[in-house]
Amino acid sequence: MQNAGSDDDLLEWYPSQVKGPVDDEVQEADLISTIEFNENGELLAVGDKGGRIVVFQREQPTKTSPRRNEYNVYITFHSHEPEFDYLKSLEIEEKINQIRWLKRKNPAYFLLSTNGK
Repeated sequence: MQNAGSDDDLLEWYPSQVKGPVDDEVQEADLISTIEFNENGELLAVGDKGGRIVVFQREQPTKTSPRRNEYNVYITFHSHEPEFDYLKSLEIEEKINQIRWLKRKNPAYFLLSTNGK
């Protein structure tokens, strides 16, 4: 299938940030479970298995690097905590399963996140 744009239009991804020391053992709760861009790509929400959401904001392009898209931490919050469903005798894990950005009606940004229940 032919790409509609030229190769110059393709984004190149480079990992440029590491959360925590590189030689630390990765905890299960720190594993990314979902990511979602907002409608214009300015914000990127990342959910993990520990119930946390980190929102990154794209840096504005500069004259020296107009096409380089770097994202910096905008806000971090805990969205879901582990719970127990006493009626079904089940533990509800805090893992973020899905993130969706809502359409903007004002200058504020809103997102929804879900866990297993």
